[in-house]
Amino acid sequence: MKDDLIARVMEILKEAGFIVSQRCEARSFDLAARRSELTLLAKIMRNIDGMSEEVARSIKRAAFCLLASPIVVGERTGSSLLEDDVVYHRYGIPALNPHTLYDYFVEEVQPYVYSATRGLYVTIDGEAMKQAREKKELSLGDIASELGVSRRSVSKYEEGGMSTSVEIALKLEEILDTMLIKPLEVFSTGCEVRSPAILKGGVEEAASSLEKDILRRMEEIGFEILTTAHAPFSAVSFAEPPSKARREGMKILTGISRYTERLIKRARIVSSLSQVTETKSVFVVNGNIKQVQIDTTVLFEKEELKRIRDPEEFTSVMEERTKC
Repeated sequence: MKDDLIARVMEILKEAGFIVSQRCEARSFDLAARRSELTLLAKIMRNIDGMSEEVARSIKRAAFCLLASPIVVGERTGSSLLEDDVVYHRYGIPALNPHTLYDYFVEEVQPYVYSATRGLYVTIDGEAMKQAREKKELSLGDIASELGVSRRSVSKYEEGGMSTSVEIALKLEEILDTMLIKPLEVFSTGCEVRSPAILKGGVEEAASSLEKDILRRMEEIGFEILTTAHAPFSAVSFAEPPSKARREGMKILTGISRYTERLIKRARIVSSLSQVTETKSVFVVNGNIKQVQIDTTVLFEKEELKRIRDPEEFTSVMEERTKC
């Protein structure tokens, strides 16, 4: 069933004009997609309640590194179906069903309603509300009496500081005879850092001693490293500080492994991701390599790192192998 859902999501994104990566087969995001300035890292699951905080954090960290927006696409929450044209959230990541995804990207219809504790809510255009209220010569108290809410609540609607239920918003539009509900800004062109935890991911957090050893060496060469968790690659390596390199410098999706059939499969996946996210990709291999490139992913032997002096030499070798 999940395979069918992933295939459906990929079809929708391709119809909407996205370049879509291969399926990642990882615990974090299932695929990457890019259209113009918008890059998505998508986690696809039948029940969005299956998203853990740990996985959400790993997706957001990867999205931060790659100037991408994380998204969850699913069918259910608990025992209930996700409603059409409603945006849900899991650990700060927007979640929606395939119908809403299609409407948003193919039909270019923005959603207006989001789900939160105890119901469905919308955001009021406070400036439009104030203009319509003053045109009708109604006071805040008049509106409050009509809606059955406090004057303070009405004031907050106008200030733009409080959302409201769909029912109250529709009644308010009826009273003022104007459209007031604002469309939701679901995605941005880059995941914003909302917590220092997103940026935690130095070499000491690498999953294995092999990864720590190799990533330490890359730091000695001069790379800045942000490790990832549950992703097809072990880290994102920056030739410049991440804050600058995210927008200007080279980003390298960095995998670490022994030379196995699984490595070949992962290297192809990471190659696909690098093409979508406009990055480079490399695997550092513990042991001998049988080839220097798999698709666009360049392979290095671990021992070769000992002879590399700086990021410029590293990237120069990558470029030479890419040409070969």
